[in-house]
Amino acid sequence: MARRKRKTELQDAFDAIAGFRDLVDETCERLTGKSVAAWLKEFQQQPQELPQGEQAAPQQEPAMPLADAYAVLGLPQTASPEEVKRNYKHLAAVFHPDKGGYTEAMIL
Repeated sequence: MARRKRKTELQDAFDAIAGFRDLVDETCERLTGKSVAAWLKEFQQQPQELPQGEQAAPQQEPAMPLADAYAVLGLPQTASPEEVKRNYKHLAAVFHPDKGGYTEAMIL
């Protein structure tokens, strides 16, 4: 008897999950015009070429050479990422205008 009750409870849980899945799929289709399965299939495909006439965003040059960035932080180029992060946070706190820092010094 307990086994049958447990089986019924499991079936009820699975039915509730299936109902929720259907509700999500219907809502997605109503809002976007596509089912969840269609979105998943689209996102799993390889990226396609841009349509003719559209261009990819141009590659931007760095704001400053890497050596200069280390110099601004007062670090050698061999500094670890932790040292870079620590010095950056320290300088940001020192020069932050809300903390009484020098506003013009933050403009590079």
